[in-house]
Amino acid sequence: RYRRGFRWMNDVLHFFLGKALRKHEMEGKFTGSFYYFFGVTANAYLFPKTAATMGICQLALADPSASYFGRRTRHIYWSRIENGLGGFGRNKGLLGFLGGALFCFPFNFRVFKIAKWGVDGAPGGNMAVISASLLLGLAGGFADL
Repeated sequence: RYRRGFRWMNDVLHFFLGKALRKHEMEGKFTGSFYYFFGVTANAYLFPKTAATMGICQLALADPSASYFGRRTRHIYWSRIENGLGGFGRNKGLLGFLGGALFCFPFNFRVFKIAKWGVDGAPGGNMAVISASLLLGLAGGFADL
């Protein structure tokens, strides 16, 4: 956290993070890494190991990719959520959300295909694996909103 009175620490943060710090982070508010750490810790504590690992992977893949796609498509105004939608997505974009979700799809599909499902394979077959991969990607992309 950027704090007044800790000039040396602020200088180090600014040197390493440079323009990555947002205005509210420079004013002493929590950075996104605090919320990420809290989410990962809660996920690891509350859920079984395999589910927690999959959730953490979704967050690690979808959040930065959604941010990347959101920044690349910020000039497409119809996809922007300016004032938020029920408390979500203030100044975010739907295309960034979809980009993050689709970025996770190949990873999810591969993990579910190599999972040990038993003799009959995945319940529901290939279509179920594709559906679960897309839905899990959407959940990961939702984290960016």
